[in-house]
Amino acid sequence: MAENSNPADAGIDPNTVRELQRARADLVSVREELKRAREDGDAIRSERDAAIKARDGFKGQLAQQKGDFEAKLAEAQKETETAQSEAKSALEQSKTQADAAVIRAEAKAAATRLGAVAPEDVVKLLDLSAVKMGEDGQIEGLDDVMAAAKEARGYLFTVPAKPGTATGTTAAPNAPNPGKPVPFDARKATPEETAAKARELGINPKFLTS
Repeated sequence: MAENSNPADAGIDPNTVRELQRARADLVSVREELKRAREDGDAIRSERDAAIKARDGFKGQLAQQKGDFEAKLAEAQKETETAQSEAKSALEQSKTQADAAVIRAEAKAAATRLGAVAPEDVVKLLDLSAVKMGEDGQIEGLDDVMAAAKEARGYLFTVPAKPGTATGTTAAPNAPNPGKPVPFDARKATPEETAAKARELGINPKFLTS
């Protein structure tokens, strides 16, 4: 039986045939190794692509988280600024209202000192926009406003009582002349005097105070 059954190898030195067979076997082995290398390369490339994709995805998540954080931070800063602005406005409004209340009270006291018949009504008619509360807490411009009001609306004021005839800030009535009855003034009369006058006239005391 011949060692080589391949007709193409007929007439060739057996050693050469064996070498060719080994070469063929080596070539097959090389091809298989090359195939495995290619498969390994494909696997490595797949792993690399998966790693790149995962990395890019992680970068995307980081970018999204960063964007969300910056948006929340900006919103929080805006809310803080809004709260500070509202608190400042509320404080300024409270101070303005408090100053206005003090100015009105001082205006009422000034109207009383100037002999206003109804100090509260006088204050309602005043334009106090020019009156300000100074940095030192002193009221500025009230004297000029009161002087102008008395000059323009003198009918709202009476002549202040002379020194020594006033009690507190309310002027006392002038002493009556002997033998001359004093006209009844419901605005200055005490409740007891009003009731006594009503009994004298036979009317309801409400008619004297209305």
